[in-house]
Amino acid sequence: MYSTQARHAVLSGLPGRDGDAAAPGALIAGAVLLALLAGAISALFGGLVAILFFAVVAFMAFAFSDYRAGIVIAMVLLPLSSSILMPRALFGVTGLNPLNATLAMAGMSVAFAWLFQRAHLNVPRLPRPLIVYLGLLTAAALHGVTQVGLIPPFFRLLEIVSFDSAGGYLRDVFAKPLLIVVTAWLLALLVANARSPRRFLLPFFLSALALPLFVIGYVAVSGASLGALASARARDTLSVSGMHANELGLMFNMTLALALFTLRGAKGIARWGLMIACGVLLTAVALTFSRGAYLGTLVLAVCFLIAQRRFKILAGGLLVLPLGLLLLPDAVIERAATGLASGNIELISAGRVGRIWMPLLPELMHNALVGDGLYAMLWAEAVRSGATLKVGHPHNAYLATLQDVGLLGAVIVTWFFWRMRRLFAALRARLADPLWRGFFRGASACILLLLVQGLTDDRFTPTFSQTYLWLAYGIALGMAARRERA
Repeated sequence: MYSTQARHAVLSGLPGRDGDAAAPGALIAGAVLLALLAGAISALFGGLVAILFFAVVAFMAFAFSDYRAGIVIAMVLLPLSSSILMPRALFGVTGLNPLNATLAMAGMSVAFAWLFQRAHLNVPRLPRPLIVYLGLLTAAALHGVTQVGLIPPFFRLLEIVSFDSAGGYLRDVFAKPLLIVVTAWLLALLVANARSPRRFLLPFFLSALALPLFVIGYVAVSGASLGALASARARDTLSVSGMHANELGLMFNMTLALALFTLRGAKGIARWGLMIACGVLLTAVALTFSRGAYLGTLVLAVCFLIAQRRFKILAGGLLVLPLGLLLLPDAVIERAATGLASGNIELISAGRVGRIWMPLLPELMHNALVGDGLYAMLWAEAVRSGATLKVGHPHNAYLATLQDVGLLGAVIVTWFFWRMRRLFAALRARLADPLWRGFFRGASACILLLLVQGLTDDRFTPTFSQTYLWLAYGIALGMAARRERA
């Protein structure tokens, strides 16, 4: 048993133990060494190269010297790693990018902390559903690697994929998404050992504004009208960011859910900051012109009103919501209503039903129990024969799951997300801090968004569109580990 004061502190998510700071002598010695190396490189290769070298090495050394700093930096970089804002290589070395370097340094720093401060380090356990889920992804990737030779060459020519070998397949399809899970677990470690986990919400939400601001800025300087951006021919306009409009819409909606529900428990400047963040995210969602994202935002708004549990607020919100829709720009309304007037299912689904989903259905029966491997759409017979559009994704998360891992895998995926939702609900019920209660209610809403927007895009395996859902899951694992430690 522990004291009432200790129990209240743990339930409010405040206490913990921070790691000891690095020794001043080691920091001074490291700084001197970096300066000497920068001077030598400057003399040999020039000042610009020395500056770049110093910046990168100092950045990596900072991540290595304190695992907390490295994990926070990785959390900020993760949502940018699939966008144009993140360089793909450093110094011409493929695979060496800021996120990978930061994760490597943070991982080594955590390993040293575990070796030398094991008694003070609270290491969160990996839940059994997560272990089984990752095992399923590994088995599906190993199954799929045997089919890489069947991928049609036009996928490479159209730049839908950037690999033509088994190693490239495992790198892009399995290893890169796995970095999302690794970052989430490191964040769980950070939260489990932090003195005040609340302070990590600031970089969490600040990082969430980088891509929305980029989208808003790009649309502002492009000079294109909203009507032109809303047309079906402009679906790839935002691909300049490195992500498709549907992917951006899901990421923005998930962040909006977390910010909106956290707003309920925030006070003072935090409340104003979250209100501004919600405004930026809503604007960015509107500019994606993704109908799946619009549907997700509408579902999120209804969920938020229902969560108020007050009849007056619910009734008022339901009355104001239609009026708010009428105030949207005409281009947004027209894009959202595409095909609805005529009832043309092909126009409504952008050709998904007749040109993707229906030709795939007979093929799903071939390996209905275990599927054809991760990202099986790349070598599907319907794609190779030309029966479907030349797409590397069925544009439906449910079909993608059945195609990749079959019915047995779908059961495991369902179980995993159900247990994730239960963890969010348990923390929401037990934590005393209203800020955390709102945050985990928003995390639960992220799962609902994935289910809704999964009708037209994304997957139920880790993708960069789901970054903030996975980061919220990492925070939840860290908070659960704090309770267990207490």
